Amino acid sequence: QSDRSLGAHEIQTNNRDTTQRASIKSSDLEDVFASEEVERMDSELIQNNDREMFLPNNGHSRHSFGKSSDLDDVSASEQVEIIDQELIENDYNSMRMHNRPSRLDAASEVSSMDSFASPVFRSQFGNNDSFSSLDSLASPTHDMRVNEAQRQAAERDVKDTKTDDIDQVADVSFTKTDDDHLEEISQAVDVADEGGMTQQNPRELMEKELSSSSRSRLLPDKASSFHSRASRGSKPHPEKKTSFLLERMSSDNSMSVRDIFGDDNFDGGFEASALTDVDGFQASGLANDVALHLEHSTKSMSSYFSTDGIDHIDPRATCHEGQDDFDFAMKAYANGIKYGHFDFHDGDAAGDENSNDQVLAARAYMGLGFARQCKGELESSLDAYTKSLDLWEDEVGENNPVNASIQFAMGTVLIEMQRQLDASDHFAKAIYLLKSRNPADGGIRASILSTEGMLFSVLGEANRAIEFFRQAVLLYQSDGSMNLKFATVMFEMGSILSQHGHYDDSVNCFKFALEIREALLGDSFVVARTHYSLGVTKASQELEANTDNASASHLEEALRICQLEFEAEHLQSAIIIHALGVLNERKGDFLSASGWFAKERSMRKILSGEDHETVASVSVDLGTCYYNSGKYDLAISTFEDGLRIILLAENDRSLEVAEALYKIASCHDSLCNYEESLEKFLEVKKIREALFGVESSPVIQTMLRIGNILLCQGEVTKALDCFSEVLGIGYASDNVNAVEVANALYGRGCAQFCGFHLADAMKSFSESLNWKLAALGEDDPGLACIFYQMAHVYLEQSETEEAITCFEEYARLQKLETQRNLHDNAEICYAEGIVAKLKGRQDAALSFYQQALAMFATLFGGDHEKVASIHFDIGCVYSAMGNYEDALSHFQNCLLQRRKLLGSHVDVANTLYEMASIYSQQDSVQLAVKCLTESDRIWKAKLKNNEKLTSVLVLSAKLWKSLQCYQAAEENFEKALEHAISLYGQEHELVSSILLSLGEFLQEINQIQQSLFCFDESIHVRTALHGADSPNVAEVEYSKGVALLFQGDFEAASNCLTRALTIRQKHLGPMDGAVGDTLNTIGFLQLRMGNISGQEALDPLTEALEIRRAIGNMAKVISTLQNIGSVYKKRKEYDSCIEIHSEILSIRQDEFGAHDLCVADAWINLANLQTSGGRLVEATVSYEEALRIRTLVKGYNHMSVAQVLFKLGSLNLRQNNYTDAKQLFEEYMRIRAEEEADPDEEMAQALTLMGDLQKETGEKSKAQINWSSAQEIYQQLDYPDSHPKLRKLRARQKASPFGWLLK
Repeated sequence: QSDRSLGAHEIQTNNRDTTQRASIKSSDLEDVFASEEVERMDSELIQNNDREMFLPNNGHSRHSFGKSSDLDDVSASEQVEIIDQELIENDYNSMRMHNRPSRLDAASEVSSMDSFASPVFRSQFGNNDSFSSLDSLASPTHDMRVNEAQRQAAERDVKDTKTDDIDQVADVSFTKTDDDHLEEISQAVDVADEGGMTQQNPRELMEKELSSSSRSRLLPDKASSFHSRASRGSKPHPEKKTSFLLERMSSDNSMSVRDIFGDDNFDGGFEASALTDVDGFQASGLANDVALHLEHSTKSMSSYFSTDGIDHIDPRATCHEGQDDFDFAMKAYANGIKYGHFDFHDGDAAGDENSNDQVLAARAYMGLGFARQCKGELESSLDAYTKSLDLWEDEVGENNPVNASIQFAMGTVLIEMQRQLDASDHFAKAIYLLKSRNPADGGIRASILSTEGMLFSVLGEANRAIEFFRQAVLLYQSDGSMNLKFATVMFEMGSILSQHGHYDDSVNCFKFALEIREALLGDSFVVARTHYSLGVTKASQELEANTDNASASHLEEALRICQLEFEAEHLQSAIIIHALGVLNERKGDFLSASGWFAKERSMRKILSGEDHETVASVSVDLGTCYYNSGKYDLAISTFEDGLRIILLAENDRSLEVAEALYKIASCHDSLCNYEESLEKFLEVKKIREALFGVESSPVIQTMLRIGNILLCQGEVTKALDCFSEVLGIGYASDNVNAVEVANALYGRGCAQFCGFHLADAMKSFSESLNWKLAALGEDDPGLACIFYQMAHVYLEQSETEEAITCFEEYARLQKLETQRNLHDNAEICYAEGIVAKLKGRQDAALSFYQQALAMFATLFGGDHEKVASIHFDIGCVYSAMGNYEDALSHFQNCLLQRRKLLGSHVDVANTLYEMASIYSQQDSVQLAVKCLTESDRIWKAKLKNNEKLTSVLVLSAKLWKSLQCYQAAEENFEKALEHAISLYGQEHELVSSILLSLGEFLQEINQIQQSLFCFDESIHVRTALHGADSPNVAEVEYSKGVALLFQGDFEAASNCLTRALTIRQKHLGPMDGAVGDTLNTIGFLQLRMGNISGQEALDPLTEALEIRRAIGNMAKVISTLQNIGSVYKKRKEYDSCIEIHSEILSIRQDEFGAHDLCVADAWINLANLQTSGGRLVEATVSYEEALRIRTLVKGYNHMSVAQVLFKLGSLNLRQNNYTDAKQLFEEYMRIRAEEEADPDEEMAQALTLMGDLQKETGEKSKAQINWSSAQEIYQQLDYPDSHPKLRKLRARQKASPFGWLLK
């Protein structure tokens, strides 16, 4: 955290003072893990990986390599073959090194650290504050395919359920459509030709059904929006509910399939290649971290468990319970027929007449399977369907078409259980059975097409599935069959489209399915499942378009239904809660997300136990949200709990251990716990080296984080060695990608900046920028951190315009990040505050800083270096505005936090210096001395031989001079000179600058000869460096001329000032500010020489005034006006003088407002001149205005008010207004007595005038007393007896000696 403008270069992390900080946030570059088999990062990896360069954290800057998450260390185990690109994406946190512009200009004696704030930066390698990849809805720290597979497998392990099915599901891939499996299916499929029953391979069957023209007709990419119900109340009984949608579709057929997808697009479609195979994990648009479908209940995986409690159905049962079971099942069967779940195409199966007990039992088991399927009890549902199928086959034979509906239903159950291969067998059998009927029948044809679509869907042939579904939809719509089977088709079609990123079309399909299912089934698991899939897809749609379309409402509705259907702690609820957590996390609402993840974590502990790996997985998500919310302590405890669970595993999980340690280390980094952070990063490096080798990306990125921590600890040399080692590896190995090389160059630049090697630092930053531009392009937010640090280098070099350009580019790039969180917005606001300050827009800067402070305070809560740094910057702005009380309050807040966080650190010294400057302005000399003494001690101890030490010693010396502590000032000037000569030799610009400052100091303490020696030495050095007519030489000639002027050597002074003027006019132009300064001093010299009768003084002063007005420096305008006024006063041209001071008053009012104390002073000066000019009435008005302002600001009993009362009393006495004069003098005496101030000349004058007044009013005894008191004060003040004032007092007393006794 090397501090701000000073030289410290002990880089701290995170924030720093807005001015020069380069917080180096080591690598928010989310660690990219690749398995050993993966060759190397391709260009996409390079692009994404960049996102987090490391250095500065904000702090000034968030300095972290990546926005995504400092923590987000994405890795893939050796078994993982696929690296999730979205996780590799490292959002990048820009770094910020906050430097301040130098204010060491000749006109300013005391500069706030604006000039020297040195860069403290946080590492760009770890976005200290943003830790989840907002580019996707996936949890940032795991490859989703690994994470979700583990989660699903673990969930199926609960309560020792059927592991065989679990293994089968885990191995399923939708893309598996090889010939061997198709051959297996073909054995169960008999295709009916016109001439009879023949065996035909399913592949041939499907090829035959697809015409060449229809294969390319798929759903369009864009669909028209579908109108859903505006509101949803409580669910009425299914039989009594009719939705708006069903009314339109089934009553008047006014809505067609074209209404779903758009008339223009429906027949167009996209190419067959538009959809690729779907993977087996039902990846959703939520970046693969959230399954698209709800899984079935783990409790229902036992065939003997169901909430209905029915184990056996007997149509002949006479007992009450048996009859109730049969009636329940038959009612469900009737509803299944009614709602179109079973689509029998004749009356033999559906009717009740001539049905024997076996047929009745078969129907009852069908109904029971349907009821259980609606409740999500899929294993028990499958068990009931299997019993029904066995009974039907015994009754009507295996190849009877009646069995097709049951086969289809069993296939849908198996899909929900993620047993796609088993489902494909049932769908193939159903197709065979359906085609044995009359395919010309519309209903049968729709069933065939639907089933073919389901078959191709589970086989992973998405294009074929969509084409069959499309044709089926047309048939269903044509005959108004808006039933559950149609809903199943729409749901499956929506799933395929969602998995391929066609979210608009998918949402429309899910909406159709939801409308039908809600209308027919009410609050059931099937409806919850549809709400869930619709919510997940809409969430993906929202994130893609950056909109808010109420995806959360669908997920919450799914949660509500599941909590009604199941007990509160249930797997279904946990899955939905996880999706809500991920959605809020991806939208940047980490507070809400952490609430959902905490709830899921608690629920999974109840479901699976405290030590289950799913708890570890959710702990990662929860810890990530805590990290992004700035709750680092909570994040650490959560990650440590996850690590504890990982360590319990029997197999080697060192890779996951490294990930967990990496995240914990990042949290410690954010808390400035650098020792703990470094210890864990070193441990991570050791593990990763063993796993991947030294040249691997994970090891490189860990080394970058280590370099950052070393910078934060002030170990600049070690950090530089670390970054150089990374560069050595990067240049020598093909395994290190371009972004990692750029990050190492960036880190090296930050280390060089902290060592105040500005040219080297700028070279490193430029090289880093070139590497990143080549890899990422010019609009990638990953470039922002480099511009931020370059801006601080420019500030150190006093190149303000270039610095502003870089800061503005930083803010532009940061704003390109589409999914910014609160931390990102705070950083942007902070940078805009810096720009406003550099442009002199103090009010705007203050507003930006205060907004950033509010956001960071929300993120970090209590003490944090980022918060402390913004307090520092706000204090500097208030100080520049002259609001010293508020400035001091912010500096004190900053000091308390920095002492606590950093101890005896350069940043602490910087804060103390600023406080000393303010105490100096407030005339609190003792407090200023105390603060400056401590800041000097820290600077000298911490900076030692650092180049920055010279700069801060000069600053300190100037402040000591303003405090009139000349010994300390001289000591620091001489030490700075000695240090500069030892570093650079005699002939160096810095040496000449210190000689100039030392000469000005010596001139002020009247050591004129030593002062002139310093000036001559400085002129000698600058002449050798720049030439005799250089503006640098003119600067010293000017200061030497001023010294000679005050020494009284007017001729020599005139020669120096004339040479300075000639050089400045030649090289800087006639209207330059330095020319104006020189002319003003020449005019003042003429005034001191008494050359006032002619134009010798007025001409240069008038020219100086013109220049200063043109520049707009009002302080200097007033100075010149005062000099002109002095000329007129000496000439006794009071009217002209009054006119000049009236202008000064007007400027003061414009600058400070009508009620400022500076304005009161201007009123008094004007009144004094009006009195001298005999304009007593105007003078009275002016004094009264001054009295009003001082009373308003200071209170009536203040000394400054008494001074105005004295002036008014004198004026009234002069006008013979004795009564008013007496009252005013008495009030003056009262206030002075209450103030208990030591007697001074003003008091003696007041007593003298009071005596004169009393003499005039006949109170001669009182007059004698007051004259005697005045005489005593003059004597106490060591006035000689011969002083005119004492002689006049004695004369007054003799005029009536002892007169009061005679009376």
